[in-house]
Amino acid sequence: MLEKVDLNKSVDKENYKKLREEMDVKLGELQRACKAEKIPVVIVFDGFGAGGKGTQINRLIQPLDPRGFDVYASRETGEEERMRPFLWRYWTKTPEDGRMMIFDKSWYDKVTVDRFDKETKRQELNGAFRDILSFEKQLADSGMILIKLFLYISRDEQKKRFKRLEESKETAWRVTEADWKRNKDYDTFLEMNEEMLQRTDTGYAPWTIVEATDKNYAAVKILSTVTDRLEYELNRRRMEREEGAVHPPVKLPDERFKNGVLSGVDLTKTLTREEYKERLDKLQKKLEVLHGELYRLRIPVVIGFEAGMRREKAVRSGA
Repeated sequence: MLEKVDLNKSVDKENYKKLREEMDVKLGELQRACKAEKIPVVIVFDGFGAGGKGTQINRLIQPLDPRGFDVYASRETGEEERMRPFLWRYWTKTPEDGRMMIFDKSWYDKVTVDRFDKETKRQELNGAFRDILSFEKQLADSGMILIKLFLYISRDEQKKRFKRLEESKETAWRVTEADWKRNKDYDTFLEMNEEMLQRTDTGYAPWTIVEATDKNYAAVKILSTVTDRLEYELNRRRMEREEGAVHPPVKLPDERFKNGVLSGVDLTKTLTREEYKERLDKLQKKLEVLHGELYRLRIPVVIGFEAGMRREKAVRSGA
């Protein structure tokens, strides 16, 4: 899934400055509106090490009233916390009505970092996912807005950033042996994060994948995501109170910053007839063997097919 994301997206300085000014004003207004409506907001920053979570949190909070939010940076579990369920320390940090809490890393370490480090055992994993989903559902049902941001960078970009941090005495401490181990086994850690995203992406707490190679692009996408979600929730709740009233549709954010995983798929890829025949023959033989094993082990399989066409092509063809 994540390998389909285009990590080369960027915003030039001039456009970044213009978009940033507009969104900063809007975010400040939305924060005040959420306070007036007594709506609590949780914003979770997660993703790969050196993805820029600290930098992006600093950019996000610049236009906010500091009296209306807190930032909680996860740290190693303390003795008191180890005596309690792993979600306890996050539950105690959830904001009161009208306030925002921004988490720099969060409860997802339990099913990603701790899983990679083998601190979360295999037999604990399903239970941890169930606990996370139940926790987030309870927050959403109580009226809280949950915004989850996953900052994604490539292995090479992460390695470059780690080396840059290690070059300075002031920042070298931020890179640990565990960080380098996850970079070395990047593909394994990537699979764990993909599973986490798939299992915890819900309608009440969806994930937004942020292409974080270009920091300006990431900042604008984060601002766009947060302002759009807050505006949507405010409008939705006002509409619920004013049943029967005519309301303008919820404004969608700038499409450049609302790209799903499929937006990174290359639709121009082709195979020659010879390549197709060669690969088809090999894959069919492999599938035949696998089908025999599935039958022998009595493993049921469902294969679902869904399709669509590129928007401009659909418009031209009248579809």
